[in-house]
Amino acid sequence: MRWVLFAISTFGVAGVILSAANSDDLPEGKGKATFVRMCSSCHGLDQVTASKYPKKQWAYVVDDMVSRGAEGSDEDVNSVISYLSRNFGKPININSSTAKEIAAGLSFSAAQSELLVQYRTDKGAFKTYEDLLKVPGLDAELLEEQKKNILF
Repeated sequence: MRWVLFAISTFGVAGVILSAANSDDLPEGKGKATFVRMCSSCHGLDQVTASKYPKKQWAYVVDDMVSRGAEGSDEDVNSVISYLSRNFGKPININSSTAKEIAAGLSFSAAQSELLVQYRTDKGAFKTYEDLLKVPGLDAELLEEQKKNILF
């Protein structure tokens, strides 16, 4: 498993090194400046816009970059991971995904993913983001962070 993650990270880094991007092309939002500061000194940024990883995979990629010399505090690293997952996460269909797929794709806990599936089973398919806000016990902050990655 570690080899696969290393290979993915290495290929991603190689693609990024071969490209260059302007930070003006990146989506605005919390963590953008930290992302640009931590990640643009070694390579271009436009490869990121083509990548669609779940939050857990972005964490592996960012941790790999830190091990290769990217500098930032733990807070900076978490901010970059959240920025990447929010803007370049892998979209997931909230109405057809299993609890396990929701947990892996959107980084909800197993319990919160089960809550989503149970609510969907009891009340019917989610139609809007606002419907998700009605699920009791769901982490609203994480839900907001993953909003762009939720398909209906």
